[in-house]
Amino acid sequence: MRTVLARKTILDVLERCQPHALPEDSLLLSLNVYLRPACAQAEFDEHIVWLKSHGMIAEMPGAFGDDKVRWLITEAGQAELRR
Repeated sequence: MRTVLARKTILDVLERCQPHALPEDSLLLSLNVYLRPACAQAEFDEHIVWLKSHGMIAEMPGAFGDDKVRWLITEAGQAELRR
């Protein structure tokens, strides 16, 4: 149940940020506002890998030399939120 809640919350946070990409560290902080106990980095990484492998989120490189990874929700991710 926690896995489903965490993944759905990640998608929800990214959808609310549209059309902007959200830096990964900000995404983890936003997730932990809603999830208790807080999500550890390793657990967060597992959710990101799963969501990316299922085409629900997309990675965007940082702009202007910033090496922070940023994330966007995809159409598949938006569709999953509406199920």
